[in-house]
Amino acid sequence: MSETEIIQAAPPAPLPNRSAVGWIAWFSLREMARRRRLVSLGLINLLPVLAVLMVRIWLPDKGLTAHLQLMGLSHDMFIPFLIPVVAMAVGASAIGEQIEEGTIVYTWTRPVRRSAIYLGRLLAAQGVATVLLSLSLAMCFLVMVAGNLGVISWEFLKLYLQTFLIIGLGAFAYTALFALMGTVFKKPVLPAILFAFGYEKLVAGIPARVQELSLQFHLQNLVSRPEVVPGDIPGVLATLLNQARPRDPVPSWQSVLVLVVVAALTTVLGMQLLQHKEIEK
Repeated sequence: MSETEIIQAAPPAPLPNRSAVGWIAWFSLREMARRRRLVSLGLINLLPVLAVLMVRIWLPDKGLTAHLQLMGLSHDMFIPFLIPVVAMAVGASAIGEQIEEGTIVYTWTRPVRRSAIYLGRLLAAQGVATVLLSLSLAMCFLVMVAGNLGVISWEFLKLYLQTFLIIGLGAFAYTALFALMGTVFKKPVLPAILFAFGYEKLVAGIPARVQELSLQFHLQNLVSRPEVVPGDIPGVLATLLNQARPRDPVPSWQSVLVLVVVAALTTVLGMQLLQHKEIEK
C-alpha cells in the first residue's frame, strides 16, 4: 500500500477539545430549545412570580417587605424545589436520553472525543437551567419594584445579585449530578427523583452534621433565612435539638467549595464513564 493510500485510510484526527465542546454545546442548545419540556419548565418557573404577585395584590400591608420575600423565595422555593426540578429535567436527559435512544452513536462517528461530547452537552444543559431560573428571578424583581421603586436599596440589590449567583451555582451542581445519573442509569428519572425529593429532603432536615451531606443544605446555607417561630411539631423538635446540641455554623466558603467540588467531580466521573460506555442493541 502506498503512502498516499495509508494517509487516506487513516481516520481523521479528533477536533481540538475547545472547538469540539463549543460545537457540541451550540448544537445541543438548539436541540434543547426545540424540546416541548421547556414550555413546562417555563410554566413551573412562574410559581415564584405568582407568589410575589399575590403578596402585592392581597397582602400589601402585612409587613412582607421585598427583602423578606426574596429571602423566603430563595430559601423555600428556588433551592428546595425549582433548582432540582429544572436541573433534573435538562440534566438527566442531556446524555441519558441520547444513550437510551441510541442516537449518541451518530455523534460518536464524528471526529470528536467522547469527553468533549459529554462536556458540551452538559454545559448546554447547565446554561439552559441557569437561564430559566434566572429569568424567573428577574420577573420576580420586576413585579416587586413595579410602581414601587422605593423598595430598591443597595442591600436589596446586593441580595438579588447574591441570589443570582447562588441559583447559578446550584444549577451547575445539580445538573452535573443528574447528567452523571443519566450516564449511569438506563432510566435515570426515578433515581433522580428519589435523590432530589427523598434523600435530599430527609438529610437536609436532620438538625445535625448529617445535613451537610446534602446539596440543599449548602445552598440554603448561603441564603439568610427570615427568622420565624416554628409552628409545627417538626419545626419545634428541630429547634429543641439544635439548642440541645449547639454547633458552629458552616462558613459560606465551605458550602461554595462543596458545591464546586461536587460539580467538578461528577463532571469528570461522567466523562470517564461515557468514555467506556457501550450502547446496548
